[in-house]
Amino acid sequence: MNRLLLAAVLSTAALAACSTTRPMVAAKKEADFAFEHGDYAKAAPGYLEIIERAPGDWEVEYRYGVCLAELGNLREARTHVETAQAANPTSDEVAAGLAQVYFKLGEKQKLVQLLQDRGNMQRSLPSLMLLADYALQMDDADTATTAINGAILLAEGNDFEPYMKAVEIAEKLGDTKTAARRLRQAYTIAPKAPAVGAKLVEYGLAVEPTTGLPPGP
Repeated sequence: MNRLLLAAVLSTAALAACSTTRPMVAAKKEADFAFEHGDYAKAAPGYLEIIERAPGDWEVEYRYGVCLAELGNLREARTHVETAQAANPTSDEVAAGLAQVYFKLGEKQKLVQLLQDRGNMQRSLPSLMLLADYALQMDDADTATTAINGAILLAEGNDFEPYMKAVEIAEKLGDTKTAARRLRQAYTIAPKAPAVGAKLVEYGLAVEPTTGLPPGP
């Protein structure tokens, strides 16, 4: 079914590319609308038309790559999202899109390297959080732990979510002591967060000031 859908997309794209009368702003507006509504089969031809007529727009490359990935053409999707990432290496959105393509392709090493580099060199908290999540899905507890510890350092006590992800990782490892400690640190940062409160109840911890622990490693 994906092959038939992709063939239809490429056929439509060929017709669209032949048309030089439609302004590219119209092509992008139509493609963006379809993309934002999840109609990737309709969005792809518009983005391809723009790439062929006026290459160089990283966002168009990225969105076309996402469309291809959603339509099942992962290898070509990787090429376009990698092009977008090279053109805009600071974008968390593009990095997340590329990581997803790598994950679907089973290219674990590239996924880990991409997100580790962004965490270490660009101090990207979202990238480290994403790496921890993917590492859990890949049953790589060591990478997940390293990533979330890095995220906790970057957060500097201002974000409780890395601590909650650390709870999840510790639980997966059967380390309830670390899980409880991370939870109590999360409580200090966000005592009214529903997710924190629910977890405190699960652990039988009181919702009171003395429950909290100072944030940090």
